Amino acid sequence: MSIQETKIYPINTGWLHGDLGTYIFWKGPAGKKKWQPVYCHYVDTGEHKILIDTGLCDAERASKYHHNCNKRDCLEVHIHLKEKLGVDPSDIDAIIFTHLHWDHVQNMKEFPNARYIAPKAEIEMANNPLPLYYRTYECGILGIKPAYSGCVIEAVEEECEILPGLTMFHTPGHSVGHMAVSVATSAGDIVICGDAIFEERNLEPNPSEFWRYWVPARFLNSYQGWKSVEEIDKRADYVLPCHDHDANIRSDVFPYDGMPIRKRRQMIPGYKFYFGDMPEGTVHKVAPAMKPEDVDAYIANLKCPEDMED
Repeated sequence: MSIQETKIYPINTGWLHGDLGTYIFWKGPAGKKKWQPVYCHYVDTGEHKILIDTGLCDAERASKYHHNCNKRDCLEVHIHLKEKLGVDPSDIDAIIFTHLHWDHVQNMKEFPNARYIAPKAEIEMANNPLPLYYRTYECGILGIKPAYSGCVIEAVEEECEILPGLTMFHTPGHSVGHMAVSVATSAGDIVICGDAIFEERNLEPNPSEFWRYWVPARFLNSYQGWKSVEEIDKRADYVLPCHDHDANIRSDVFPYDGMPIRKRRQMIPGYKFYFGDMPEGTVHKVAPAMKPEDVDAYIANLKCPEDMED
């Protein structure tokens, strides 16, 4: 494996209608909705062919059991790989799941030679979900057969380099065992976020509340969720959230020439972090603090969730 060879290909498997105040932004404009894509990511390291999550099923099933879905000509992941990227599903040797919610696991059985890898706590929850999450994990009690029924899934309990250049690290909050995946590339560390954040905008402030991050609202545990957003900020030179169209369409393949590199863990005067620890060996990557005289202009340029409604 060579970091120089590693490429990431975003695959949009369809669109779900998400609420800006009860899903995408905490204290956002509830009742206003935005169509969100559902991306999974194909990673080719030169040595391994890997999927991170597998995305949506067909629109009828998604709309019947979950959220209003529109495929907009998006293909299911195994079909996209073959028709758009020339990759046979049998060539995928591993699938890493950030978590096991229904919109991240469909069609996983279409990859006959793949190892399935997921956070241990997610496997446990999927097999015995809290009643509030019966539908999210497609529990059989509702008469739904989950995509991973009958599958053997390898469990990851601690942060680790799961394959050369790919590190799974804990980002719980959206779900009990959620883990993001950091991919080492020639341009830096690209973090495939799953649902720990929904949008790049979740990593920026909420000025009306003086929050350093405008975190998502769809949290099982808000304390862990905030910490996970900080963890992504500490580690990512670029983020690929599953449900962010803009972040994923800047190129057909990542990294690319001219890819914007994030300012990791940048202190913004007036907007405080909560957790002070940094992952080992990353302190030197912290960006210089923003100058006080630049804050007002920066805040004024941020997207407002109210303006994102379809």
